[in-house]
Amino acid sequence: MFKSLLALALSLTLCSAISASELIEVKGKTLGRENHQFIYKDKNACKSCHVSGKKSTTDQACVDCHGTIDTIKIDPKNLVNSHANPHASVHYDTAISCIACHAEHEKKAPLCAECHRSWFKEM
Repeated sequence: MFKSLLALALSLTLCSAISASELIEVKGKTLGRENHQFIYKDKNACKSCHVSGKKSTTDQACVDCHGTIDTIKIDPKNLVNSHANPHASVHYDTAISCIACHAEHEKKAPLCAECHRSWFKEM
């Protein structure tokens, strides 16, 4: 039930742009994404993504709330060009890991930016 409510809340608060929301202080000095701040109000917030303590999260934690890479809509107007859709990569198709591009607690440049430097900024 909690996962369903969390997924609904996320879908209502996500923007259609490619970029992640801003980093803010969410618990003490811990940074988190502004669009996830409702998660941090729960005392077990970390377990929403980190199922085994402070270890790294998994793609499944992302998919449980945000859906699969196929279901996440990206507005083409927000792309630098038609080839710059990271969720439809000519190199990885849809097999790339969520955490190769996205981070919750720090800014991160998407994997594509290693070669396509002008297409993506650090999020």
